[in-house]
Amino acid sequence: MTAFYFTVTTLVTVGYGDISAYSFEEKIFAIILMLLGVVSFSFATGTIASIITSYDSQEAVLKEKIATLNEMQIEYDLDISLFNKLAKTIKYDHAKKKRDMMHFTEELPHMLKIELSMAIHLKMYSHVRFF
Repeated sequence: MTAFYFTVTTLVTVGYGDISAYSFEEKIFAIILMLLGVVSFSFATGTIASIITSYDSQEAVLKEKIATLNEMQIEYDLDISLFNKLAKTIKYDHAKKKRDMMHFTEELPHMLKIELSMAIHLKMYSHVRFF
């Protein structure tokens, strides 16, 4: 049971000092657990930071597009209905993330691109009557 408390104390890095390693094996085990704890914590922190950075950059792109649209509205005195349509389209495109799908398909081999396109558009093509 002491090893369990020792492990938990090491992984959560509280280390009150009431449990400590005495033998060589316990010290090696503690060192390994400490390294695993540091690596795990670093990985989790890096992953969260990466997710936040990615989200922030996507939001910055959206804000830049909306700002450009606002400048166009002021400079060219766009009709409010056209302005609203453009704003909705920009927000919709941002939400759909079509670029990710396009980027994904650009990297595929040619034959797989064709197969994927046919599978995606099969319903639409089946309803079109040529003759």
